[in-house]
Amino acid sequence: MLLKKASEREWVGAGSNGVQRSLFRHNDTGGRSSVLRMTAGARVPRHTHHGTEEVLVLSGRVALDGVEMVEGDYLFVEPGEEHDVVALTDALLFISTQKSTAFVE
Repeated sequence: MLLKKASEREWVGAGSNGVQRSLFRHNDTGGRSSVLRMTAGARVPRHTHHGTEEVLVLSGRVALDGVEMVEGDYLFVEPGEEHDVVALTDALLFISTQKSTAFVE
């Protein structure tokens, strides 16, 4: 069993200005589960997925490839699909990937 208390969450930069990650765990195939915290206007560059990805918007609003998502919205990404993420407001996302991702821009 793995428990990560919200009150003990550690945030680290996720490679883009205004984007931070709190890692829950890595899996055996190179994926991970984490919470992504984005400030309004921050952007995660376009990337491709080697495995599936699941995204749940916990708070705020984001756009994935121009499609707006709000609190409670869920997205499933198939292997090989590409997208970027732009925070329209401050936002928190739960993200779980099956395998690694690669930036294409």
